[in-house]
Amino acid sequence: MSTAYEIDELAYLSPRDFANSYVRPARPVVVRGALDACPAARDWTLEYLRRNAGAYSASLKRWIGGGIRVEQMPMSDYLDEIDRYEDAKNTGREQEPPAYLHDVPLTSVFSRAARDLASFPRDFFPSWYGADWTSFAQMFLGPTASVTPLHFDCLLTHNLFFQVWGRKRFTLLPYRELQRCYPYDWRWCEVDVEDPAHDRYPLFRDATRAVVVVGPGDVLYMPPGTLHHVKSLDCALSFNVDWHTKSSAIKGVLALARGMPIENVYYNALVALGMWMNIPARRVLPYYKAYLNYVS
Repeated sequence: MSTAYEIDELAYLSPRDFANSYVRPARPVVVRGALDACPAARDWTLEYLRRNAGAYSASLKRWIGGGIRVEQMPMSDYLDEIDRYEDAKNTGREQEPPAYLHDVPLTSVFSRAARDLASFPRDFFPSWYGADWTSFAQMFLGPTASVTPLHFDCLLTHNLFFQVWGRKRFTLLPYRELQRCYPYDWRWCEVDVEDPAHDRYPLFRDATRAVVVVGPGDVLYMPPGTLHHVKSLDCALSFNVDWHTKSSAIKGVLALARGMPIENVYYNALVALGMWMNIPARRVLPYYKAYLNYVS
């Protein structure tokens, strides 16, 4: 296995250095404790969710036989399921894990997200996103051992991933390794990085990859097309923002020629139109919101 793929880990990174040293050359990076100054890092607890979003209808996902099954239940019931599972795990009792609250609009659950995250520099995103950047965020909440299988982000966006609490282990591979991961359905990969079955997937043995654990307050940047497998090492709350530069938005539209589904191209075209025609993000967002609940 090649080990040439490296991820920088920094205690501080300015927006300017982020753009010049990581976004432009498409290099992943982790900034440790980047969320620590935000009220979200302190306030967004399970009890906060019970008080403020208990009636929210949570869309939960299970990966079954190469597909995704979506389940619905009130947030309060889901939190009870997480509590029961974590208690059973901690006392050595076996119990089926709850499903994963995965890729739902952050502001639908945390209505004060813009205020609670205001301390994070908005200049990490292109100016087009501005104060509306939290409206493009998707959240993740799940028990220990929740897994998102190996994939790349379906719009070929840049990705800033924010770990609020708990830990997650990311296995990252550059996009050039896609064919060694046996892709299907545009963005998913057949290989299970935890049990790669090299007899069935021999090309994966030589795939360049890196592993990084993100913890409370950490932010991980993944360039467009980065393949990633994610496993929760604890009960964990996270969110991410899939975002474009002018260049990546155009590339996302042109990816139609490489097999990108037309629905994905539509969302990329919306952002490209907004950026290149100076249409404010808040005017594009109503047409883009369906992507924030997109199941693919």
